[in-house]
Amino acid sequence: MIILGVDTSGYSVSVALTSDRELLGEYTVLSKDLRNAVTLQPLIDSLMASCRMKLKDVELFAVANGPGSFTGIRSGLVTVKAMAYAAGSMAIGISSLRALARVAQEQDALVLPMFDARGGRVYASLYRDGKACCSDEPRTIEALVRQVAPMIEEGERVIVTGNGLPVFEKENINLPFITESAPAERQIIRASAVAQLAFEDWELGVAETDPFKLDAHYAIAPSAERQKQA
Repeated sequence: MIILGVDTSGYSVSVALTSDRELLGEYTVLSKDLRNAVTLQPLIDSLMASCRMKLKDVELFAVANGPGSFTGIRSGLVTVKAMAYAAGSMAIGISSLRALARVAQEQDALVLPMFDARGGRVYASLYRDGKACCSDEPRTIEALVRQVAPMIEEGERVIVTGNGLPVFEKENINLPFITESAPAERQIIRASAVAQLAFEDWELGVAETDPFKLDAHYAIAPSAERQKQA
């Protein structure tokens, strides 16, 4: 199965083509000033050309659907839904935190991926063996530590990763568990991880594949919606 993976949920734009579990090609661009909507389509076009494939060859589209940047998530979703519709193919949304946890995963370690949610808060969840152990709504580092500490056994390593890492380090909390920061190249989502997770979910039959039902997971309402509700 040919899969196109896409991530625009953070400070990077990443696209990857895979054939089942084999990586065919991947481009990742990192910049805090990145304009996802402008950068994404040229990256996809270049990747498809370099792999000598066309849109109709893609059987499954996969996109990181949040939490993360509201604008970035929207641009990725709109692009993937349009491509899947045009190709008559399936589309699957993958948690951004889950994809980030896959990138940073090491043997015999837990992963604590986090995205900066502003105001001293982060979107985060603790991952054990690739599965989330708690919800991912935005909260302070103190509240996060209080929640995940009982889930971590004595002596277990916890790898912290993502653009929320500076928020975590700034708090300088006396932690009741062992942490280490992921290296820089594993602090961003790789579209290949998004594609791999989508393929695994498709194989297990646990994912919604209708592109019309593909939606964002913001973990919190966008600011415009919150103002309407106020």
